[in-house]
Amino acid sequence: MDKRKVSPGWPKVLKSGVLVLFFLWPVAASALEVRFFLVSGIFSFRQAEFREIYGKMPLFGLAVDLYTGNNLGLEAGAFRLNGHGEAVTLEGEPAVYPVKFYRWTFPILLKYRLKTRRFQGSAAAGPALSVYDESWVGVGLSYHGQRLHFRGELAAEIRLAGQFYLRTALNWDSLPTGARSLLLGGGQVKLDGLSLGFGLGYGF
Repeated sequence: MDKRKVSPGWPKVLKSGVLVLFFLWPVAASALEVRFFLVSGIFSFRQAEFREIYGKMPLFGLAVDLYTGNNLGLEAGAFRLNGHGEAVTLEGEPAVYPVKFYRWTFPILLKYRLKTRRFQGSAAAGPALSVYDESWVGVGLSYHGQRLHFRGELAAEIRLAGQFYLRTALNWDSLPTGARSLLLGGGQVKLDGLSLGFGLGYGF
């Protein structure tokens, strides 16, 4: 991304999390079924330049599913991915810089599921808020931003003993930033990509 000095964005991350919880509270109170999942997995950028710099990034998060009796539901959560690599700047003399990247994503997705006694498959789509930061180590420069964007998901779950569940999910994020980068030949920075996650959860 283009390199610019920015202020830290942690207060915005906290405010976003509070906003998600406030929005979901009345829904949770009337939901017939709630499932919590701890999630880990990997993320891959769609743009080849970012894949070359960062490779596949680890991700971690918490997901909450709320279902009504007609198999409609909502999913909310908080997910973080981060990675590091090396980038070549084309400004002046070419030079290689260590770079770091992180992203927080807070989705609110509408879900529909098909289920049996132990297995269920689901599809979900909706908006997500992402807060992201790329830092150029050693030169005190970074790019920070946040965007509302689209997220889609396909997931499968199987019930283990009791109310414990095992889950796998494939997510697609469409995340144009509006910024442009010399690393992309002046093209627009898009943080689109696929993530594959696995989770262990508990239902009520």
